[in-house]
Amino acid sequence: MHPPCTLYVVECVTPKTWYVGTTTRQKHKRFQEHFDGVACKWTMRHGCKRIALSFPVPMNKASEMENDMWMYYARHVCGPERVRGGDVTIVQRHNNDSIPTWLLPEEFGGTRRVDWGFISPY
Repeated sequence: MHPPCTLYVVECVTPKTWYVGTTTRQKHKRFQEHFDGVACKWTMRHGCKRIALSFPVPMNKASEMENDMWMYYARHVCGPERVRGGDVTIVQRHNNDSIPTWLLPEEFGGTRRVDWGFISPY
């Protein structure tokens, strides 16, 4: 049996900016790291306003579902430059939020071929 896993979305302090993550740890501890500014470079840069959603996912599907959620936010909520998570976690120096073209999906002008689709969490 796989350990429990939580998929979550952070609404950042920077307007229209989001972070998608998964954790197998106690979720309230992981969330507190985001609020404390020690969890990841993206939420350190953009702050943590609130946990917008969180729900359990199967461990063996967590990575795929995190990528699907990133793609959903990139397509429908804020665009790829305003969300990080899944396979798109690069945070460049000097407040540069651009995503390198080798990592950016073709759909958004990059060179990476991906077909993550979308799995609704609802």
